[in-house]
Amino acid sequence: MEERKLKYYKLAKFPTFEILMEGQIASAGAHQARLIEKFKKNKNFIRNQFLALKLVFTFMFVFLPLLPLITYLRVAEELGGSTYSVPTITFISSFILTIYFIITLLYMLMFGMVSTSSFMSGNSFKWLQTLPFSKKELKNIGFMTLFRNLDIPLIVLLFSFPITMLIFTGNVLIFFTTFLISLLNIVFNFSLLVIVGEKLSSIFSETRGKSKRVNVVRMITMMGYFAIAFGSGLMFTYGFNAIDTFLNIFESTEPPTILNSVLSLIPFPFAPGYLLTLSTMPLQFPSEVVITTLIGVGLYGLITWGLLSVARRALRSTISSEITIEREESKEIHVEIKRTPSILAYIKKDLVSSIRDIQSFMFIFFPIFYPLILVLTLQAGVINEITSTGGILMLWSIILGVYLFIPPMLVAGFLNLEESGSSTVASLPILPRDQAKAKLILMLGIQGLSLIVMSITLALMTNSTLIFVLLLATLPIAWTLVLVMFEIKIHLFGKMKYKYVIEELNKEHKYLKWILMVLIEGGIYFGILMIGIVLLIIFNIFTALLILMIIGIGSVLSLIFAFTRMFPRFEKMAEYETGGFLREHVNVGTIVLLAIYFIWGFLLFPIVLLISPLLSNVPFTGLIVIDFILNFGFIALLWLIVVPYGLKLPKKETFKEFTQTIGLRKIKPVWQNILLGVGIFCIYVLSALYFTLLLGEINFVHWYLENPYPAPFPLYLGWFLFIFMLIPGIWEEIAFRGVILNLQRKKYTETTVIILNGIIFGLFHLVNLIWGFDWFGTIVQVIYASCLGITLAYVFMKTKSLIPCILVHYLVNSVGQIFFMGNFSSIFRESLFAIIAIGVFPMILVILLLKLIYSSKDIER
Repeated sequence: MEERKLKYYKLAKFPTFEILMEGQIASAGAHQARLIEKFKKNKNFIRNQFLALKLVFTFMFVFLPLLPLITYLRVAEELGGSTYSVPTITFISSFILTIYFIITLLYMLMFGMVSTSSFMSGNSFKWLQTLPFSKKELKNIGFMTLFRNLDIPLIVLLFSFPITMLIFTGNVLIFFTTFLISLLNIVFNFSLLVIVGEKLSSIFSETRGKSKRVNVVRMITMMGYFAIAFGSGLMFTYGFNAIDTFLNIFESTEPPTILNSVLSLIPFPFAPGYLLTLSTMPLQFPSEVVITTLIGVGLYGLITWGLLSVARRALRSTISSEITIEREESKEIHVEIKRTPSILAYIKKDLVSSIRDIQSFMFIFFPIFYPLILVLTLQAGVINEITSTGGILMLWSIILGVYLFIPPMLVAGFLNLEESGSSTVASLPILPRDQAKAKLILMLGIQGLSLIVMSITLALMTNSTLIFVLLLATLPIAWTLVLVMFEIKIHLFGKMKYKYVIEELNKEHKYLKWILMVLIEGGIYFGILMIGIVLLIIFNIFTALLILMIIGIGSVLSLIFAFTRMFPRFEKMAEYETGGFLREHVNVGTIVLLAIYFIWGFLLFPIVLLISPLLSNVPFTGLIVIDFILNFGFIALLWLIVVPYGLKLPKKETFKEFTQTIGLRKIKPVWQNILLGVGIFCIYVLSALYFTLLLGEINFVHWYLENPYPAPFPLYLGWFLFIFMLIPGIWEEIAFRGVILNLQRKKYTETTVIILNGIIFGLFHLVNLIWGFDWFGTIVQVIYASCLGITLAYVFMKTKSLIPCILVHYLVNSVGQIFFMGNFSSIFRESLFAIIAIGVFPMILVILLLKLIYSSKDIER
């Protein structure tokens, strides 16, 4: 007899694996193509998944008895004293134990539902019916299949609770009581799982219609699954904390005996909890509660027997279902076609697709509830954080940090819905613009709904409308994060030559691309956070929120404009090419480059903040060396990686071609370019000395020979000035002369490019106003910097090399400080010196010198 059962157990392996495969395919929904690909690549994929699921299931059931164990220990402790009465202890203990039984049922449903519903569909037994097996043998294989699917978890669930209680209590009565309760609990849960699985098998069957009613039932089922997943975790956490809560409630009063009597009559889940509490103190229970508990447990047994009978009938009907072919008479079919706007149709399609599998459902609806669950879980900490402006800022940074995780989930969830049926979609006249717009509407709606729900909840919890205003002001920033993640994802994965698509066509280096997307989003988060901190320090909370909202709205509008460029209207598709907008629209490309250059420096602040605690004991010289390395490397990342590879500027080319375009490669003769750079700097020195004698007196400063020490810029640099000035000397030349000038040459004449490039270079120095420079001094700096920019642009056009430009720029900023610091009797003379001696006069001399050295034809490439 045992050998036969073992034989059936071994045979059950094949339908078990088939059930698991069917369940995974059914739950994969829009991701079925990816799942089938995994099946093909790994022949052991199903077996590994089967073992992994059972191990996870088992692991959860091993630790579940901790809740009733802690309850027992607290009950025993309280019974040893005289603070609380027996009815109070009875109610608290039984109530907490009911949480354990509810969680057990929820975990059983959560982990076993997919495989059980697949089993109850009966599909895995249709091929078995074609083999020479009797109905009795098929029934035995069926029962063994279902048992094999849950064997280890069921055994652990049966014995872990009583063994744990026996080890820690040493009470044999409690052991037998818990064993009896566990046995009833397993049969009850297993029977309910089979019955619910039968219902779900019909709901998720692919042969069922796709009516609105079925879709509604699917969505409710998915939401129920979602509630089980998160509700069980919350209940487990609540169970550990509820004992002290109830003890505080009943410290001065006790629950009435009638309450315990009524609750103990409820078969599930209260009666088992009261029976287990009775076993901990059998002589102290009131007699009426003992009777009602025994009646309740008896009713629980009867209900369990009834559920088992229903489950067995369902199993028999599933296993022994006949294969029948129904023939229907041909009927005339009338098809009514209703026109639906394409965007609305895509929205409906995505919503319906998202409720067909658990993974898509979690990715799409999880963002709505997760922030709310987080707030409810951390309720006390949230309330305590709003007592000051700093606390509000801290709360805002935490909430904004939570919304970092939502855009990747939304993008991954919605864009991966296109994996299913891609071959059918490819044959249809589909506009990617409508597809993308529909998904964007859904993602922005979900992100906005989540933030609004969070805002209302926090405002009610804290009784503060400021929190509501704070989070609503954050809404454009949250939308910015979604738009950035969405557009970068499409740019990296769906870029073709003549259009962008939402499908993943470019799947190479997939993980690196996702890491890059997350890093970009994180950089934006830290940048916004730093801006918020600075605004809060400078202005009051409402002004800071208004500015943040304006920044967010501006970002959203810019990204919407970028979206319209990525997905043009149908009439513009014929002449559309991807990735060339900034190159073709020179002025827009220039503005974007300047804006990125300005913002880029702020993105380094989070890194500095993170490492600042590690630098508390570093001397001042070491600090400025670290600061130089970070700034130099971070700017290099912008102009050597982001601009040529990301923005494809000044033109689309390889890195080798890029360095040649900006004048850093194949520079011959090198020594001529170096001597030219040094010679031009000498012109600036002689001009400065001449006009210093004319307008004032020479004053050679000596602070550049001293060691660095904290002082106003640039005095604190000392000798480090000659190292620090490598940053503007190299990177401003690569930016303005190397990239921007070559970009401007696409549209303007050579003379216009030289003048325009110099003026832009000078105007960029207006950013010094942000760092506290006075207006008059900044305007003077803009004028002579424009002249220097024109000079360097002319040098670059003549020499085709960036080497002399870098040398001149570096030497003027560093060594030039020795000669440019004369003493003048008035601000007018000092300004005149700056404009003429460092600006206009050397500019004219350098242009005349280069005209003598180079012929006019050399200016053309």
